[in-house]
Parts: sequence; C-alpha cells; structure tokens
Amino acid sequence: MKRKLAITICLVFLASGLIRIGVSLLMIGQTLGWWAFGGEATEALAETQRFIAEREYNLVGFTPLTYFGFIMFMGITISLGAIGQMWRKHWGLVLIGIYLLSHGALFVNFMTVNLKIFLWGLSVVATMVLVWANREAPPESQSLAT
Repeated sequence: MKRKLAITICLVFLASGLIRIGVSLLMIGQTLGWWAFGGEATEALAETQRFIAEREYNLVGFTPLTYFGFIMFMGITISLGAIGQMWRKHWGLVLIGIYLLSHGALFVNFMTVNLKIFLWGLSVVATMVLVWANREAPPESQSLAT
C-alpha cells in the first residue's frame, strides 16, 4: 500500500512538472516573439509582466523571460525527481528538495505570499509522505535480531 501511495505522489509530481515545462516553453516563446498565441497566453504574459513590475521587491531581478526560465527549471527538477523516486533513487528526492527550495525561494524573492503557498505546503507534506512511503523495509533477519 505504501508503494502505491509513493507511485501516486510521484505521478502527481511528474504531471505538475510536465505542465510547468510545457507552460514555461509556451510563455518563453510568447515572450521572445517566436509565436503569438492570443487569449490566455497573452493575458498570462501581461499579468506576469504586471506582477513583476509592481513588486516592491525582486531580489534576483527576474524579468518575464528569466521568470519563465526559472519555472521551467522547477518543472525539470520536479519531473526528474519524481522519476527518480519512482525508481527509489536518492537523487530523485534531492531533486524534489531542490524544487521545493526553488518554489519557496520565489515567495522570498518577491517578498509576497499568495494562495500558491498552500500548494507549496501541500508539496512539502506530499514529499514527507513520499519519504516515509518509499523507505525500504529492513531485511527480515535484521528486524528479528535481539
């Protein structure tokens, strides 16, 4: 049962990472003028430009382009981390940790808290569950030793 829970969490992380990668690629292309999608893509770019411009704090100095690049980095780390954890590789957990730190760093960079902090908190809790669920059981002979 623990293994199924771990796989489910990894699949959710992988899906969210792939969405981040896809959206960031779309928005990077939109920002660079490679294509001009209308509707939500145009609105999202304008909203991101406005958000960055209106922030009193932007410690790193994100532009819309570098912000979307950072979102892509986050998508890559969570996706690869999820794949690694599906294989129970330690590096997968390290990459998920890098994602969590990166996501948290965005709140610090802009010195702002919004509703997305709840998703970040949920990701932290899911990661703790993943650590527990993916833990290898000790060999039977060692657990019975006195």
